[in-house]
Amino acid sequence: MTLRTAELLWGEEVVRLALAEPAPEPPTEALSAEVERHADPPGAFRAWALSQPWPRFCTIVRIVSGAYRRELLGDEDDGEG
Repeated sequence: MTLRTAELLWGEEVVRLALAEPAPEPPTEALSAEVERHADPPGAFRAWALSQPWPRFCTIVRIVSGAYRRELLGDEDDGEG
């Protein structure tokens, strides 16, 4: 998953706001599994994610954009230019 994927799903401004949220819901294995379960088709996934409370939505954006992966790996460059 990439920042570009998140931006295509929700728009650059929404992704920027979600990634700037200082108190997103903590990521869990259960939420990651839920994201995977709802991931297809993209339109339904987008709608499902938008129906979540803001702190959870922010966490979903962080998962989809790869922000959590980069944080865990200490990698600031996602390779997307």
